Amino acid sequence: MKIKKIICAVIFVIATLSLLACNDTQDIKNNSLEGHNKTETAEVAQYTCPMHPHYISTDADGSCPICGMDLVPIIKDLAVDDFSESGEISSRIEISVSSSIIQTIGVRTQPAQINEFGGSLRAFGTVEADERSANSIVARIEGWIEGLEVNAEGDLIKNGDLLFYIYSPDLIAIQQDYLNALSSRNSNRIKAIEQRLISIGMQPQVIKRLIKEREIIQKVPVYAQRNGIVDQLNIREGDYLKPGAPIFHLQSYEQVWVIASIPETSLSLIKNDVIASLTFPSVPSVMIESKIDYIYPTIDAKTRTGKVRIVIDNKKEQFLPGAYADIKLNFDLKPRLSVASESILQDSSGTHVILALGEGRFTTRKVTTGIHSQGQTEILNGLNEGDIVVTSGQFMLDSEVNLREGFKKLSVSTTESVTNSESTNGSIEDINVDSNTLAQIDHIIDAALYFHSSLVEGDTIKPTFIEPAITLTASLIERFSGTELESILRDSQQVLIDSKNALNNDALVIQLDRLVKAIEPWILEGAPEHYSQLGLKLYRETETHRLWLQIKGSVVNPYNDKSAELINLDSKVKQHIKHH
Repeated sequence: MKIKKIICAVIFVIATLSLLACNDTQDIKNNSLEGHNKTETAEVAQYTCPMHPHYISTDADGSCPICGMDLVPIIKDLAVDDFSESGEISSRIEISVSSSIIQTIGVRTQPAQINEFGGSLRAFGTVEADERSANSIVARIEGWIEGLEVNAEGDLIKNGDLLFYIYSPDLIAIQQDYLNALSSRNSNRIKAIEQRLISIGMQPQVIKRLIKEREIIQKVPVYAQRNGIVDQLNIREGDYLKPGAPIFHLQSYEQVWVIASIPETSLSLIKNDVIASLTFPSVPSVMIESKIDYIYPTIDAKTRTGKVRIVIDNKKEQFLPGAYADIKLNFDLKPRLSVASESILQDSSGTHVILALGEGRFTTRKVTTGIHSQGQTEILNGLNEGDIVVTSGQFMLDSEVNLREGFKKLSVSTTESVTNSESTNGSIEDINVDSNTLAQIDHIIDAALYFHSSLVEGDTIKPTFIEPAITLTASLIERFSGTELESILRDSQQVLIDSKNALNNDALVIQLDRLVKAIEPWILEGAPEHYSQLGLKLYRETETHRLWLQIKGSVVNPYNDKSAELINLDSKVKQHIKHH
């Protein structure tokens, strides 16, 4: 019998939340409400079937009426501390497990401690041109290209190489002015004209030649000012150029960039100056070490990766743009708070560990992790040194915690259902709503304001703008079933649905009046103080009695120029307070 109970307990531990669907709501409601109303924590002796955890009994020697298996004990610590002031489940969910079960499932623990270790992260990247080494040559004066020395893209250019000659009548005229200035020895004039020559593209070595020879240079040479490869060639021999026309683009590959992709979850580890070791399938015999030069400030929405830039020397031109790079990022050796990597659990809620509290009690703790190395994982947040963490058997304990959390949430849900049912009986003035519910109802108010604005500005409404209000109203209708507010919400929802087809102003006029009339009782009787504080204004057209809403500002009748009257919300507030 003892072995049978232990096996049953293990099966119970790994049961999932999906089994809660068939829970005996009345038993749980009674038990949870009793625990909630107590002022001190109490352990209620309860027993359940390991194969049918929805069956709960207080009979220690009982058996499951479904399958006949012996019941096993559960500890339900549903106490006041488990609830926040708003009635929500707190983050502390604890379970108690007997020593025999701990031994059976092989629970082992280890304290979080400071260990000195470094780490590494593998990433992948591609070689790209260094944008800082790019150079564009652009025409600065009108003229014709002659003696073009660059014939094709890919030509290698070295600093000082002759690129082409340019023949320009304007440049000849300025040279003549410069020679005249030199003859006059007027230093101010010489400097002014020399600056003109520089600004239109005559290079210093050519100006020196002009000064030395004192003869006009008919075809002005243009020389390369840095090393590079012709990346773009936009001219041919004899072409006529205008100012601003691109001639060609030079790109140097003496230094290149490696752009690495880093998983989003690891970006927090990346800092400038982190050492990177790079290998290249295209050059398998070479291994380069460099540092992260720049961390790009965006994340790719499709790949969920960030980019970092690594600058490497390429004077031997071994690394070609587009080449693949295998990257290993190395982190410094230093003391780090860490736990065994096997203790880290991942699920839809994030990263967490199972914490051992002593005396067979366990709970979950969310953590933020850092680097991983030698079987250890750095803990950046969530644990203190000395905290006891489960390193083996944690998956079963985690399932039990999730199961217990499901019980508690179901219990609270039942409690809230009863509370809401009691609070929504009676007239609209007796309905009490919290700030979240008010915010949801306010989507209807926002829709009315949107209709008013569209009519005033002559715009057509966009159905997508009112879809959220329709969706929220549907959930509110179910919640306030059987009350006056339900009728208001249903009428408002129908107007919003009909408004999606209001494709012109005449149709929208009708829907605006319908919508404000539907919600008017709630504004005036349900929450007048709320809307008075927001500065909401309710107007009624004097002759037609059509309604509209505005937020402060001057009165703008969306229907026509007829007179209107303001319905005073402040007086409704006083009546509302007096009634309560």
